Amino acid sequence: MCWTTPQGWVLVKSPPDSSSSSSSATSLWNPRTGGKIALPDVEAEHDGIPIGCKCLLTYKDATHPECFVVLFDYMEPTMWYCKLTAGNGRRGWRRYTYDVGEYEVPPRKPTKDVVSSIAAVQGELFFIASAEEMCAITIPSAYEDDPEFLYFDVSLASFPEGMCSGRTWLVESDDELFLVCVCFVGFDPGNIGAVDVHRMDFSTEAWCRVHDVRDVVFLLEDANMGASCPASPLGLKPNQVYFMNNFMADDGDLCVFDIGLETQEITQVHQHDDLPLYRKPFWIIPPSMLAE
Repeated sequence: MCWTTPQGWVLVKSPPDSSSSSSSATSLWNPRTGGKIALPDVEAEHDGIPIGCKCLLTYKDATHPECFVVLFDYMEPTMWYCKLTAGNGRRGWRRYTYDVGEYEVPPRKPTKDVVSSIAAVQGELFFIASAEEMCAITIPSAYEDDPEFLYFDVSLASFPEGMCSGRTWLVESDDELFLVCVCFVGFDPGNIGAVDVHRMDFSTEAWCRVHDVRDVVFLLEDANMGASCPASPLGLKPNQVYFMNNFMADDGDLCVFDIGLETQEITQVHQHDDLPLYRKPFWIIPPSMLAE
């Protein structure tokens, strides 16, 4: 199994070797160089890590002494994390069940909410807690200590006139936190009316609309994960947002939105109808090509 990260590294967990008594090998893999960072194996007591997880590093630099690899279950309020360097304390995977409240869709009973849009900025994990709140997660160095969830008041950006719904992503770029919202006309996911980009102003704790993210592109994927990378070195036009228009069906439409001009282009990346997918398309960004 493998999980991609916005920081470019890929978490790889090899299947167990029936000829060996040892558990499966786990590592972070650099797809650009082929290099690996060996990690402790996931112990049986953690019940394994499901493939349905979003994965990210707490720092862009995987060699940072306080960098963790973190996974969040799509469906359950559960996270797994492991420090990448041994340091002086215990190093290993830890499974943690968090509580960020409940949501209710009548007539069903209230269900535990899960972390959705999330991004890592300089060691902290930020996610949207509600339309009025953000939360920053800090993972302590000591293995025995629980993660800290710090909430602060931030109103979610409003939809443009005539648009009532959409999808949101949090993206880190140049050590700043951005909010990208793909807005739908009315409640129709097949009708994209706008793509708005906002930058978090931590001094005022507010989202500020921006029209220029410099020589950078934002790459959005399913499960509300997003990444940034430099445009010019990759031969891409800067100040653009890339995402698959697969909100309703798994078609081959790649949307490219120009943040400054507020224009959208559609490119068909394949010609297959009703293409069965094991999972939604995802981006792999070489670590050395990350936006800085």
